Amino acid sequence: MSKVLFIVGDFVEDYEIMVPFQALAAVGHEVVAVCPDKKVGDFVRTAIHDFEGDQTYSEKP
Repeated sequence: MSKVLFIVGDFVEDYEIMVPFQALAAVGHEVVAVCPDKKVGDFVRTAIHDFEGDQTYSEKP
């Protein structure tokens, strides 16, 4: 079993962390995500960038 460390920050793109985190865990890797200035049990705020027909994306919590 490999160990994988994700270093993330507040308002990280939700799918860019969630999907690989869950996929790696599903195949048996130990996956840990850390964020500067956070403690064990704290939440990292994530965002979803959505294309709604404008010239650029909108950001939703």
